[in-house]
Amino acid sequence: MLLSIVTIDNSTEWITINVALYRTHSEFVSGCIDLTETSIQEIYNRISQIKSAGVIERYGFNEFLTFAREVREKVSDDVWLEVGWDILEGMGLEELYGCDYDILEALEHIPLESDLVDIQSFLRHTLVETLLEQFESGGTTVFLDIEKMVETPAAVLIPKIVELRKKEIENTVIPIIGKKLAIYDVYMNEIGMTTDPRNSVHLDDLWMTAYGSQVLLILGLGLRTDLDGIRKIDVVMERIGLNLATKIVTKPIVNPKSQMSSTMRSLLMKRAMSKPKKKSRN
Repeated sequence: MLLSIVTIDNSTEWITINVALYRTHSEFVSGCIDLTETSIQEIYNRISQIKSAGVIERYGFNEFLTFAREVREKVSDDVWLEVGWDILEGMGLEELYGCDYDILEALEHIPLESDLVDIQSFLRHTLVETLLEQFESGGTTVFLDIEKMVETPAAVLIPKIVELRKKEIENTVIPIIGKKLAIYDVYMNEIGMTTDPRNSVHLDDLWMTAYGSQVLLILGLGLRTDLDGIRKIDVVMERIGLNLATKIVTKPIVNPKSQMSSTMRSLLMKRAMSKPKKKSRN
């Protein structure tokens, strides 16, 4: 139950940009592909189904790396982070999808004559070691999928990922910035509670956690909600054996946070802000 609810999957809710590295560098030079800001999305749409493993086998790693460098120069950091995940997935390394790591750094250290098997082995070893180091420093696990790590070399990461995810929730207090008010019926019977302002529950820090971001995604919540919204979050958290603390305050709380790159944080915030605001009834 725990893994099926809280791990990140490839659902259509997530915006996946699959960059297909199937053109040679000569095609860039000749102008067949122009990675300008206005054409990037069109190119993504055209080549989204091509897998990077096939590109390496057909053109060789040297051409693949050259193209990867060209793409990196043209796109923003958050777009490149997702491109890197798609490169890994296209190489058959789905278990490493979601790592907080610039894949080009690893690619640059691979000998140009390497074949696909050598590249896969190098990336698995490099990224597993890198993630272990990140986790020792409290690194983020927010987009990693435990289920895909099972029976792969990345399985060694699972215990630490679960530990870090639980600790994130234990260390997070959700601030309710405002006044808590009782609601009465015409007979002056208390029938519920509300806050002033209404959407006074701040979810920014919860979005930065692995379990929290997945729960908020499931519920369709953004950066703010009301008491009804926090009750829904509590219900889901309780079902996976977790308790979420809240506190009425006059200013934001400084919670301990997982270590993550500014790029990862930006990506999470964009996804949080893209969620529609839901109206709840007390």
